[in-house]
Amino acid sequence: MKRINKRSWSGEPLVLFVEGYSDLRFYAEMMEHLGKHGDCFIQDLGGKGRDKLKDEAALLLTPVSLSKITAVAVILDADDNADAALRLAQGALRQFVGAEIPEERVWVPANTGNTRFGIFIVGDQDRKGEIETIAWNAWKNSDKNKPHTDCIERYIQCVEASGARVQSRDKVRVGAMLAVHSEDDPRLGPGTQKKIFNLDAPEFDSLRVFLGAM
Repeated sequence: MKRINKRSWSGEPLVLFVEGYSDLRFYAEMMEHLGKHGDCFIQDLGGKGRDKLKDEAALLLTPVSLSKITAVAVILDADDNADAALRLAQGALRQFVGAEIPEERVWVPANTGNTRFGIFIVGDQDRKGEIETIAWNAWKNSDKNKPHTDCIERYIQCVEASGARVQSRDKVRVGAMLAVHSEDDPRLGPGTQKKIFNLDAPEFDSLRVFLGAM
């Protein structure tokens, strides 16, 4: 997988837009796991927001580049509102490439050209959460890791009882676990590169199917 900085697309036929740099490293590992490492460019948006996606889409998805791109995906975290995340992605693709994506997890051709477009909103079975939610569920559900999950849950309970505000429990869970298993950089992306997570776990099934169809 090419580790490419922003705005350095060099003709790869597959393009992913993802929220942050740690996400970029996670999805790079997933694409490598799927055997698409040489064909995919991943653009880090620097966070979630309509303007961020609009700006990057305008820069990258030009008529010249789209003539060489076969598939474009926008992958955003659901957080607390999956529908809002979906509308954000739909609006950006509609504005800049005229692609009408009626729902997530499907691949739709644009009105012109050969490029297909898809949106994936990451969340749990209740359509809430983020990529760390899926990664945490995959890790904790492994039999070999179950003895350690209580330690991490007690840590979160302790810091919350002390008055700390935990904005994303799943990010904290993953970070606490990786502080032991990936000490140099306890973030999701680097942890995935160190093979801490089983990318064949059933929790990743829908994501693998979506990306595999690119």
